[in-house]
Amino acid sequence: EYNSEYFDGELLYTEETKQRYVSTESSEIHPCKGMAKNFLKGTAPLRPRSLRWDLAEMSSIFLRRFRLRDSALEIFFMPSAGNGNFFSPSMSSIFIDFGSGRTGNARRDDLADLIMRLSPNRCIKQWPDKHHLILQDAIRRAQNQWVNGRLSNFDYLLELNRLSGRTFNDLCQYPVMPWVLSNYSSNEVPDLTNRDNFRNLSLPIGALNAERLADCLERFESFYDQAIPPFMYGSHYSTSAGVVLHFLVRLHPFAALHRQLQNGHFDVADRLFSSVARTWEMCIGSSAAEVKELTPEWYSNPSFLQNRNNFRLGSSQDGDIISDVTLPPWANGSPEKFIEVMRCALESDICTENLPNWIDLIFGFKQTGPEARKANNVFFYLTYYGSIDVASIENEADRSATELQIAHFGQCPMKLFKKPHPQKKKRCPYTGSYGTTNSSPLQRIYASNDAHCKDSKEEDNNQRRPISNLPFVNAPLSHWVHIDSPPPGPHSHLISIRLVGDDRCVAVDMKGVFHSFRWVWKAETLAKNNDLLTIDKDNGDFNLKPFQDDGCFIAQRELHSFRNVPRLPNAKCNIRAISLSRSLISGLVLVLSDGNGKGALSIQFVDPSKGYIKSEALIPFAHSDAITVIKTVSLTSSSLGDGELAIVGSRDSTASLWRIRRSEALSLRPKLRFSGHSGEPIFGADISISLNVCMTVSRKRCCIHSLSNGMLLRTICPPTSPGIPFTSHRTIFANSDAIVLGKRGHLVLPCQSFCQENGLVRKPVVTLQLFSLEGCELGSCALESWRGIPNRMITIADDTMIMVAAIGGVTIHRLSTLSPLEYVDEWRVFDDPTLIENATVFDIDLGPVLSRPVIAAAACSAGAVRLHALPGITKFSEDAKKNSAVAMVGGALAKPAKSIKKVVGNVTGIGSRFVGFGSELGKEAISDVKDKGFGGFLGNVYDKAKSAVSRKGN
Repeated sequence: EYNSEYFDGELLYTEETKQRYVSTESSEIHPCKGMAKNFLKGTAPLRPRSLRWDLAEMSSIFLRRFRLRDSALEIFFMPSAGNGNFFSPSMSSIFIDFGSGRTGNARRDDLADLIMRLSPNRCIKQWPDKHHLILQDAIRRAQNQWVNGRLSNFDYLLELNRLSGRTFNDLCQYPVMPWVLSNYSSNEVPDLTNRDNFRNLSLPIGALNAERLADCLERFESFYDQAIPPFMYGSHYSTSAGVVLHFLVRLHPFAALHRQLQNGHFDVADRLFSSVARTWEMCIGSSAAEVKELTPEWYSNPSFLQNRNNFRLGSSQDGDIISDVTLPPWANGSPEKFIEVMRCALESDICTENLPNWIDLIFGFKQTGPEARKANNVFFYLTYYGSIDVASIENEADRSATELQIAHFGQCPMKLFKKPHPQKKKRCPYTGSYGTTNSSPLQRIYASNDAHCKDSKEEDNNQRRPISNLPFVNAPLSHWVHIDSPPPGPHSHLISIRLVGDDRCVAVDMKGVFHSFRWVWKAETLAKNNDLLTIDKDNGDFNLKPFQDDGCFIAQRELHSFRNVPRLPNAKCNIRAISLSRSLISGLVLVLSDGNGKGALSIQFVDPSKGYIKSEALIPFAHSDAITVIKTVSLTSSSLGDGELAIVGSRDSTASLWRIRRSEALSLRPKLRFSGHSGEPIFGADISISLNVCMTVSRKRCCIHSLSNGMLLRTICPPTSPGIPFTSHRTIFANSDAIVLGKRGHLVLPCQSFCQENGLVRKPVVTLQLFSLEGCELGSCALESWRGIPNRMITIADDTMIMVAAIGGVTIHRLSTLSPLEYVDEWRVFDDPTLIENATVFDIDLGPVLSRPVIAAAACSAGAVRLHALPGITKFSEDAKKNSAVAMVGGALAKPAKSIKKVVGNVTGIGSRFVGFGSELGKEAISDVKDKGFGGFLGNVYDKAKSAVSRKGN
């Protein structure tokens, strides 16, 4: 609870606002200097005196350390946990410290136990009496995911930071990331296949300079103190003031915290973070105090490199004004390009190979003990947990002084591994067997080091590259199948499609009728596929041939007999606002659509195996005008449960956020409402759970909102230079829901430019515009005039590519700052140019698993569906057959088991009752399996079993 008039930091905000209006030419103060203080006074009565959180919104609870004592608790909440109130505590996580001394630990454990008992069952809980077991299980699970290639290097390091107690809520325990690149001076982008461009990850940052290491070892050997153990480095690789606030000084709230440490002012300009190259040189130089590692922002957020808040950071001794960070020459002054190259370097094969060495230093067995001494990785003793029992210090002054030392010296993460960390396995993208590549199939084909390590500004983005192994344009005829609509026609266009399960597909046409499809991949033998693999004897790499999946599709449209045709409730007009869930909720597909054309939201659950509507509901007043766009994203995880998060846009210029989960009752009110379009209808929307933001698009504005409390974070206007060869033009956002919000902060929006030439108005030019999350224009790509406005866009290959569905087919473009929207492939649905206007793709989907897709589905005009095989479909089909065989055997055995339960009853005293049941059980199981056509090994087993039963019966 708060008893003061203002929250912490609000007075500092007032002073900052005053300084912002100070004239640069004189000492006059702008008349608006009192606006900030007046705003605080006006809103003071509205602020709550206590903060409350809903226990039902919690997703995970972890026990934490604060200044090396076990007295803190961190609670994470589900997306959209807020209620839309500006003053509500709708953050995604909270960090609570319960005070020093042994009473703080006891209070923490008691409250944690109580909260965990009241929290939902799906919530991940680190119980106080079982926290070591729970932690080890989570570590083992994360390590297995990374080793098997299901986690990227960046995500794995963030997970290790989280499990070791590092958190964004505590500056003293901020997540730590490694320096990976060592080349910050060349004019060309570093070659990510050259080891000379990488830092040695087997050594701590303080040991990279041999002369400095020699001095540190000499001090370590000669140091003697009865109270302080010897150490090599007097500083630490992660401290609140020296690392976190140093790097993030240009961002809120770190700028305010930095000035609190400097008596209300910024530090001396020469000591501020102003150059990447100079910072690297200092870290590998002779100074024993510069042993900094990095923060996650270096691989994800370009904002910390720009002074967008116009802070007055001063001038250096050379007279240079400190503002934006000076980037390496190869970044060409683009923070987005710098961040992308850093991220590519972190995910490169060379870094992946050496990353376990760095993990051993920071989180593993080389952190402490004799192995730390051998690895030259010994820091000041107060940075290690267990070096001192802070809770046992009874004198309050001594305890506070010790905690202050711990806060300033930095803290080592919790030790997670006692053995050397294993290497990441590498997988062949075609067969799925472990080999030497850990990339997903589409990434391996589309992305290459050459493509990611060159500047494509001098190249034409629309230039078609002569590549012979592209999975769509060069695919053989057997890799796709086109399912036309049944006669008689004409038929409505399919506007939405979703791959469900291992062999099914559900689609909806413009009249609201549901359609079901089933597909099977008839593969050749695995031996033939393996023969297509050759291995380089020098380095063991796979030499992948263009298409290794031999086989063909067998697909059909399922025509069920219904008393009533399954369809959407609003079938009076052509429907465009519809969304099918990607995940199954209790085995059903969630369908959201415009309910009546007047603002009602329809919710339906469809059984994909039988094709009928199992349940439905109508929310009559979701909006005051017709719904124009619906986008959903899956919430399926161990801590979030089964469900979908949906954003609904309307013609009333507002959008709403809905959360539908199996464990919750259907709410008649949205979680959040978004505005900001000044009366313009919204026709585009998208969500990113990883970024905790969503965006809505109207004709002249793109608004980015927070998923926590619905706050408007940023607005983006149509580009002034859309990349077209006309000087006179007017550009707006195209009326289409084909927009993309990538998890790496990339936004792709279609635009229409109305151009004039010699006084004549030309046909509108449609372009794709690439923006950053901060609103920076990163690139554009003009589409052919005959394609029209795109109907749908989705991201693929770990958000490194986008698929654009329009007239004539689907094009694939690179989602990158280095080569923005570069054309890489095309999925042509129709080759006859005379039919191109009637050949339109309205929706696309990849599956069955989006992270490793093996099939692509396209909803086409006139009720047609196009299926296309992707690399790895042969391995997937073989695995699916094995799983179905196991399920069939289980079903066969479960059927007679029900008979046993009915006759035998309870387990006790049933020995004599089993006489005679053996032959009956065997006959029933064999009969059931025989009807379903078993063969091979299982067939031989059941043939033998059948013979035995027959002999026993005779």
